Amino acid sequence: MRIGLASFLSIAVLSALVVGWSELYLPLRESLGTDVLQLARGLTTLRRQVAGYRESIPAATAEVSRLRRGVSGLTGRFPSAFSSDLYLVVNTVANRLFLRRGTTVLREAVISTGSNDTLVSGARRWVFETPRGVRTVIRKKERPVWVKPDWAFLEAGESIPVWNSPLRRQRGVLGDYLLDLGGGVAIHGTDKEHLLGRSVTHGCVRAGSADIRFLFDSVPTGTKVYIY
Repeated sequence: MRIGLASFLSIAVLSALVVGWSELYLPLRESLGTDVLQLARGLTTLRRQVAGYRESIPAATAEVSRLRRGVSGLTGRFPSAFSSDLYLVVNTVANRLFLRRGTTVLREAVISTGSNDTLVSGARRWVFETPRGVRTVIRKKERPVWVKPDWAFLEAGESIPVWNSPLRRQRGVLGDYLLDLGGGVAIHGTDKEHLLGRSVTHGCVRAGSADIRFLFDSVPTGTKVYIY
């Protein structure tokens, strides 16, 4: 069997490359204690990661700009935080209330806020959520009486009485003190203190007896309440 000149030259070149690679690769690996091939693969992976980071820079820059705008917006919505005014903050996610003056926390309380449940009866529908936004303490009440709304009777499976029925008026349910925020929403005491820290109310903010007494004594009407 005869081998052509071209084939012979190809075999010779391939053999030279193999010998050259072995002469270069093996001594390097032995002297450096490093797998050169593995190192090359690592460098390639690193280059790809760097390229990916570079591509993500515009998106990250846009996100930083968005967050800065959000901070600016909060600054506008919570002006009391940057002054000496007294104000209340209600965190409906963590179920915490803070009485603050400027950036100083004067009182922190475990509370209960809206359950976000929905009740439907015929064409009527109630969503039991604590409304987010800015409100004001419009008045304060001592020993408040709860005027039981229609949904309370429906929840209990009871028939709805007429509006002026004595069945609607209940004492003790709202605790000893109440801060009225308007629109049927209030910060008040509760006869279910074991549920504080949970989202179980029909929209109001419940506080423990010691905390609601402190708020009643410390918070004047006209105080801003920031709910989020």
